[in-house]
Amino acid sequence: MYDMLDALLNGTFGWGWPGWLVALAGHVAVATILFLVAPVQMLFFTYYERRAIARMQDRIGPNRVGPEGLLQPVADGVKMFTKEDIVPTAADRWVHLIAPCVVVAPTMFMFAVVPWGPGMVPVDLNTGLLFFFAVSSISAVGLMMAGWASNNKFALLGAMRAVAQMVSYEIPAVLSLLSVVMVVGSLSVVDLVAYQSGLIASANDLAAAGGAVPYLGLGWFIFTPVGLLAAICFFIAALAEGERTPFDIPEADSEIVAGYMTEYSGMKFGLFYLAQYVLNFLLCAIAAVVFLGGWQGPGVAQLYALAIGPDNPGGSALFNVLAGALGVFYFLLKVYALFFLMILIRGAYPRLRVDQLMDFGWKFLIPLTLVNIFSAAIWVACTRWGAAEGLAGLANWGPWLRWAVAFALSGALNVVAYLALSRIYAASQAERTRLDDEALAAELLPRG
Repeated sequence: MYDMLDALLNGTFGWGWPGWLVALAGHVAVATILFLVAPVQMLFFTYYERRAIARMQDRIGPNRVGPEGLLQPVADGVKMFTKEDIVPTAADRWVHLIAPCVVVAPTMFMFAVVPWGPGMVPVDLNTGLLFFFAVSSISAVGLMMAGWASNNKFALLGAMRAVAQMVSYEIPAVLSLLSVVMVVGSLSVVDLVAYQSGLIASANDLAAAGGAVPYLGLGWFIFTPVGLLAAICFFIAALAEGERTPFDIPEADSEIVAGYMTEYSGMKFGLFYLAQYVLNFLLCAIAAVVFLGGWQGPGVAQLYALAIGPDNPGGSALFNVLAGALGVFYFLLKVYALFFLMILIRGAYPRLRVDQLMDFGWKFLIPLTLVNIFSAAIWVACTRWGAAEGLAGLANWGPWLRWAVAFALSGALNVVAYLALSRIYAASQAERTRLDDEALAAELLPRG
């Protein structure tokens, strides 16, 4: 971003701006764009979901406001702005007011490390992935504030469910990403995207063993056993983090009205709604970055090689635009595909009970992600280690053989672990059901 702005302002226009002013202009432009992108994505996602769910249920969905109902989200936004803000008499007014802001603010900060295209990341932190999830956890504080300040039993129960769910499923989400971080050796989201160049096999995996593969941007982690299991576990955890069906227990309308949002109306309710959809967008975005190559795709690297950059200051700004546009297209295509999967799951599966939610996370998902970390260690050993690490026999193997052995061993370990954990989990659930049935039968027996 800085190189392109400097070339545009000082090269093309010849304004002679100092470096600090160019950097400041770049930061202001990026912040403005991101603050516009968040609500636009939320408006699009609401329309996208309502139309898709309607088709699944043999309905039409929004179709009255604007062509094909495209302006319905705008109408909903206007309604939120004009509705009366009602605060319960017994509520803690200041905490009730601050809670939606505490929930929304972290989602905006999370945009800071999302790479949209080549050279199009707002801040390239070397701990970007850690920053993303550290900031996301702050939202749990806002949810608890909302439930407590409302002085409503339904709201408090929903807030407690939300916090327990977020804490429980952040663990498998982070453990899923840890296996990918072990392979890449970096927490930078830019490095994670760059690692996934290649074709099916990552160019970096083969390069470590002295091999090569075309740089087509298709060496995604999801094509490996380690990445596939991590992607599935992360996506399930993301459904719980974003309170999507079947994990929408914190705001289960059939049980606790609207959970922690019960006593909110007007734009305060709108802020919770905004935060929820923006969080789902960001979770899909980070899943696309880590497992689907982010902006990587055929043609992007080739175009960016001709653009202005640190390694090519004499490049053309036209190729910055072309590479950026193609990269953003690939990135958003992957994000929208993942969100459609969320919608599909919502239309197909019922809501879980809270005990099923906790059991699945702690007794099945977390052990499975821990096994995947061992698979990641096997992958690293097979593709990179040699005589220096005590595996001199691997040094004589070809790069594709080493990749194939890593694929087979890690895949076998993950399949065995899945089958074993499935049997153990099914047995524990069957035993729990039996005990529940016995307790119910004892209550129904006639007394006396």
